[in-house]
Amino acid sequence: MRKIIIVILLTCVGWCQAQQNIKAIEQKFNELAKEQPGLDESIISEVTGLNLYSLLTSIAIEHKLNVDADPKLIEVVESNYYNVQVKEAFIFLIQKHDLEVEFINKFIVFKKKAPVVVAPKKKLAKVIDVSYRAENEFLSVNLKNDSLHSVAESITKKTGRNVIVSPKLKGAKVTGYFQNRPFEDILNMIGQSNGLRVTKNENGSYFIEKDETPKNGSTAASNVRRGRKKPTGRTGEKGFYEVEISDQGFLNVNAFDATVSDVLMEAAEKLKLNYYLYSIPNDITTTLVANQITFDDLLTTTFRGKDYTYNSDDKGFYFIGKRNEEGLRATELIQLENRTIETVLGSIPSELKKDIDVKEFPELNGLIVSGSKPKIKELRNYIYQIDKVVPMVQLEVIIVQYNKSHDVQTGMKAGLDSQAKTTSGVLFPTGDVNLNAQSVNGLIDMFNGIVGGFSLGKVTEQFYMNLKFLENNSIVKIESKPKIATLSGHDATLTIGEQGYYFEQQNNIVPFGNSNQTTQSGTWKKTNADLSVNIKPFVSKDEQITLKLVVTKNSFLGSAGENAPPGIATQSFDSTIRVKSNEMVLLGGLDELNKENSGTGVPLLSRIPVLKWVFSGRSKKKSKSQLHIFIKPTVTY
Repeated sequence: MRKIIIVILLTCVGWCQAQQNIKAIEQKFNELAKEQPGLDESIISEVTGLNLYSLLTSIAIEHKLNVDADPKLIEVVESNYYNVQVKEAFIFLIQKHDLEVEFINKFIVFKKKAPVVVAPKKKLAKVIDVSYRAENEFLSVNLKNDSLHSVAESITKKTGRNVIVSPKLKGAKVTGYFQNRPFEDILNMIGQSNGLRVTKNENGSYFIEKDETPKNGSTAASNVRRGRKKPTGRTGEKGFYEVEISDQGFLNVNAFDATVSDVLMEAAEKLKLNYYLYSIPNDITTTLVANQITFDDLLTTTFRGKDYTYNSDDKGFYFIGKRNEEGLRATELIQLENRTIETVLGSIPSELKKDIDVKEFPELNGLIVSGSKPKIKELRNYIYQIDKVVPMVQLEVIIVQYNKSHDVQTGMKAGLDSQAKTTSGVLFPTGDVNLNAQSVNGLIDMFNGIVGGFSLGKVTEQFYMNLKFLENNSIVKIESKPKIATLSGHDATLTIGEQGYYFEQQNNIVPFGNSNQTTQSGTWKKTNADLSVNIKPFVSKDEQITLKLVVTKNSFLGSAGENAPPGIATQSFDSTIRVKSNEMVLLGGLDELNKENSGTGVPLLSRIPVLKWVFSGRSKKKSKSQLHIFIKPTVTY
C-alpha cells in the first residue's frame, strides 16, 4: 500500500511539472504571435503518411513562420486539423510526440528530446555469511550460490588461515549451511557437498580444487544396482547393520544392536580411510539410524559414554582404541578470557571431570586438562559456555548518623570535709561552683545585713557547698560517602568504627618446695565497636540487581571496672532487596532513644515545688540517635 501511494505521488508531481512547462510554451507562443501573425492563423488540413519534419516545414512555409525542424523527426503523422490556430497545432504536436522546443530570437526550433540516461546502479558485493570462533576454532558458514573465490577470501580474513582456490575453478559457485564445526571439517564438508577436494600442505595452507576422482557414492549406488553385498542380518534383527555412501560423500548408517567394530571398519573401508586399532571395540554395540554424517560424527556417536575414543593426524589417519592408551591421550590448556579461574574448577560437574585430570593454572588464567580428546572437547565446550563477562557492580553508599542529646543538671550539695576547700568553679554560661566555709560565711553576713532583726549563724571551717545549674544541648550529624565495587556474586564489606583496649590479667600458680607461689601476668587486648555493611549483589540478565544486605552497629557501654572490658551494645538487620541499576534505596530503622530522669535530696523537702531546687540535686537526660544508609548500585561491564 505504501509503495502504491509513493508511485501515485511521483506521477502527480511529474504531471504537474509537465503542465507548468506547457503553460510556459503557450506564453512564449502568445508573445511571439505579436511579431509573427501567422501563429494566430487557422489551419484546415488532413494529414496522412507525412512525417513530422515535413509537416512542420509545410506549416511554416504556408503561414510565413521562422521554423527550424530537426530532420531526425521522421515519425509519421496521421491527424486532421479543422479551424485550429497554428500555435495550438504546434502545442498539440509538442505534447503528442514529446518534442523539445526552443525560442531563439524570432526562430522556433523543434527537436526530439534527448533520452534521459539513467546511470546503472552499482551492484553491491554480496556479503559472505562466515563466522569464526578463535577460542575453539569452530567455523560456521551459510552459503547460497556464492562465489568460491569470495568464500575463500572471507574465510581467510576471518580465520587468518590461507585458503587457495585452483585457477580452474574461476567462476565456481558453492552452496552449503554448516554450523559450529571445526575449521577443517567445515572445509571438507563444503568440498564434499560441491564436488571439490580440499588438501593441506606442509605450510598449513589449504588448496581447493575440483574433485576428479570417482565418487564413492556412485560406486556404492552402482553396486546396489548390480547386487552389492547384502547388509548383515535382517532389518530389526540383533546384529543388523547397513552402511552406504551418499552422492555427496557422507555416511548413511542403519544399525540395530550391531558390533561397533564391524560398523566402523565397513564405513572406513567404503570411505577409503586409513585407520589403526589399538584395541578392537568388539565388546560394545550400537543402535542408530543416521543420514548425511561424517566418519568423525559416527565415531563420536558410537563412543559416547564408552571407554573407547579416537584421534586423527593431519594426513587423515585415524587411531582408535581405549581412552587410557598411549597415542589417544591429549593434554590441552583451556584459557578463560572474561572471568578468573579461581572458582571455575569447583563449578565443573563431576561427570565432566570423570576419567580426565584437571588442574588450575592461575598464571595463564586457565585449566590444564589431560585425557581423551572427546572428554576434553566436552569440557572445553562447557568452559566456553560459562566464560562470560561477569558484570561489576559499583556501590555508592551514603551513611548518615544523627545524634541529638539534651542534659539538664540542677541542685545544691553541702557537707563537711577534713581538708579545707577553696572557692572555685564556673558561673557562665554554665554554673558549677564550689564554695568554702569562708565564702559561705561572707554570704551569711551579707544576708544578715540585708534582713534586719534576723541573724544566721556561722559555719565551721570544714563546711563546703556546691551549686550546680547547667544545661547541655548537642546535635551531631556524621555523613560519609564511600564507594566500593565488586563482581556479581561476590561480597563487598565496609567497616567504620573505633577501637578500645582493656587489660586481661592471668594468675599462675607455680609449685615451689612445700608451698605454691602465685605469679601474675597480663596483656592488653583490643575490642572494636564498628558500623559494618556487607553487601552481596547478584545481577540478572535484565540488569535487575538483588542485594543481600547485613548491617551491624556496635557501640561501647560503660565498663564494670577500671581495667574491665567495656560492654558493647549491638544492633543489626539482615535484608534481601531487588533494585534496578542506577536506582537508590534507603535503609533505616536503627534508631535509639534514651531518657533518664534522676535526683537525690532531703526527704519531703525535695518534693516541695521551688524548695526542691534548693534541697535536692536533679539530672535530666534525653538522647536520640538515628542511622540511615542509602545504597545506589550501578552495573558496568
